Amino acid sequence: MRVQPARKVSPPEVPLEPGEFTEVVLRGRLTGPSGPGALTARAERFIGHRLGTSRWILLTTRRLLVVAPFPRAGDYFDVAFDRRVVSASQGRKHGDLITVDLMTPAGRQVLRVPAALRSEVARFIRALRSR
Repeated sequence: MRVQPARKVSPPEVPLEPGEFTEVVLRGRLTGPSGPGALTARAERFIGHRLGTSRWILLTTRRLLVVAPFPRAGDYFDVAFDRRVVSASQGRKHGDLITVDLMTPAGRQVLRVPAALRSEVARFIRALRSR
């Protein structure tokens, strides 16, 4: 039996503004602590593993973007924040999960990504802190 190598999945092609470039790409979830997904977020922190599907999170030179699950022309992003008004705390590890608290114009949000992406999460935090 021949084992196939793991296929690297890349984010969908999304339109960016002229002069805007992608800096960090993560696969995870961004939720408000009191909004939809709060119960799942608590369960994930307790268990230490992700539950359910995740989304592409792009940090560009201008914005923080969460790509919609099935992007359509004109409706690519679930969330788009101006990068200058988003700040990140240090990430915390819970089992196979890293959580990062973000302060956004919509209030506190929690980013949850797999611990395997630790170096990318560190780049994400450094990029948000070096405005």
